[in-house]
Amino acid sequence: MGLVRALLPLSRAAARLSPGPGGRLLGAALTRCVAPYWVLLRPPPPLRRLAWAEEATAVYGALAGTDHARPRDRDLLARSLVWHAYTLVLVQRCEQACAALDAAADVSGARWPPAQRALALHLRAQARFGLARLDEALGSAGECVAAYRRLAPTRRDRTLGGLPGALRTYALVLAAQHRTEESVAAYEECTSLLRDMSVRELSHAVLVRVRALCELTFGLEALGRYEEALSVGREARDAADPLMLRVAPEIVRPLRVRLFADLARCLQVTGDLPAARATAAEAVAEARVLAGRDRAAGEPLLVMALDRLGDQYEELADRPAESAARREAADLAAALAAERPAAHDPLLAVCLDRLADCHRAAGDRRDAVLAGEGAVAAYRRAADLDPTAYDPQLARVLADLSRSRLEDEDPDGAVVAARESVALTRRLTESDWTAHHVLTARRLRVLGRALRGAGDHGAAVACYTESESILIDESAGPDGGRYTASLAAARLGLALTLDAEAHARLAEGRTDDAVAALRSLLALTRRTEQADVHARCVASFAGARAEYPDVVRQAWTRATGQDFPTFVYRWSAAVSGERPPGAT
Repeated sequence: MGLVRALLPLSRAAARLSPGPGGRLLGAALTRCVAPYWVLLRPPPPLRRLAWAEEATAVYGALAGTDHARPRDRDLLARSLVWHAYTLVLVQRCEQACAALDAAADVSGARWPPAQRALALHLRAQARFGLARLDEALGSAGECVAAYRRLAPTRRDRTLGGLPGALRTYALVLAAQHRTEESVAAYEECTSLLRDMSVRELSHAVLVRVRALCELTFGLEALGRYEEALSVGREARDAADPLMLRVAPEIVRPLRVRLFADLARCLQVTGDLPAARATAAEAVAEARVLAGRDRAAGEPLLVMALDRLGDQYEELADRPAESAARREAADLAAALAAERPAAHDPLLAVCLDRLADCHRAAGDRRDAVLAGEGAVAAYRRAADLDPTAYDPQLARVLADLSRSRLEDEDPDGAVVAARESVALTRRLTESDWTAHHVLTARRLRVLGRALRGAGDHGAAVACYTESESILIDESAGPDGGRYTASLAAARLGLALTLDAEAHARLAEGRTDDAVAALRSLLALTRRTEQADVHARCVASFAGARAEYPDVVRQAWTRATGQDFPTFVYRWSAAVSGERPPGAT
């Protein structure tokens, strides 16, 4: 290969002296230089290969345009245009790659060998994937796989990995469409074919093997098949060894970062926490090297790796180390978002959200609020550009911010954030009832707690009551059991609020309103078997009777025509009837 490149000046001179035979010799030499090399030989820079491909296309175009053109010249022109598309895909000029493939298809009278047609389909799939035209890319990739399956084993083209490479591209597009199970099945077929290859055959598809094994690990981890992911991941780690890292660092190092991060997650889930932390630290180290050499490619991966390292420190309850990792990730994401907000605001929002959780767990209330406010602002900017994708996340972080503000003794600020969260969730429910109706009940509980903290008991009662009603309706369905804990939380929140309202109204001298709250609390006790709700009812009635004996008795009799109850605890199959903790 080096000899062909060294002789290019002579080939150009021959083309000038004899345009016909010399031009064909130059075109063949240029095409040879463009084609993939043996894996252990470092290829020339992509832009140089692109220049050779453009020169080859010009040479063959001139030959095919003469009056004495041979049929073979048109064949070679079509082939050179396919190789031109290949080099354009290498430099991510995907729109031009599609145009080159269209030009190749339009060469009149050109013959297309099956392997060349399969290669063109593969390149079209990759170009369309690069343009995010996923449905079209999937169609081309499926056609490419079918074309390679029809090829005889002795004629399979090795460019881009043949059938295994086509399956890998097909799986990659499926993964981008979130069809993870289908993607994993395609990757498994791809890796099975690669394992059956001889050493000589595999020498032309080593990079396909590295990519397929790493990406299969990602898919298995996403499906929760952690033991299988660990097994494949170890094989991927061996494939992406330091030798391959030297041969193709721009391809292999990003794969290693993601691979180590996913292996850390699998090790964490399977219980090997020290190994998980060490593997996550390896991911961070690889990402730092990549970021030092290619900031645009490396820093987003470094943010991801730091986030995964933060997860391991969280699992080990090492709060200072977790905070340091999450703070560095947030600072890096903020710098990226300042340069390209549309691309990196969602990443910044995730990092700040995780940082807020870390501060909340450590009891750093003010820092939790500041990080939460930053996450809300970042998600708000992302939702302005893509509301379908980010409005649900915005509603969630607003609810989290409400909790943080309430813990930081800012009930009014908590109410503002919770009201926006509820309003946004109601709007989302209009377009997707199934996904967001139950979330409305959860967000109403957050708002109810904030309102109770702000002293607006009546509005808080309304929130908890609506939340309870939503969950009762959902519990009537076939999956009703999954809402038991949420319904219990709504009823306990309602009991606490009614208790607080009753005592507040008694202190204000509004005895009729206090009795109305006590009656609602008693009705709640009658419709639930929760011991904590019953205990709250007992404590509330006992406290009212002890602090305001005459006033509350008279108001009760006036409202109900009955004496103030002396026993309100409910006997049931689920509740023993013994005095609950906290009862008086």
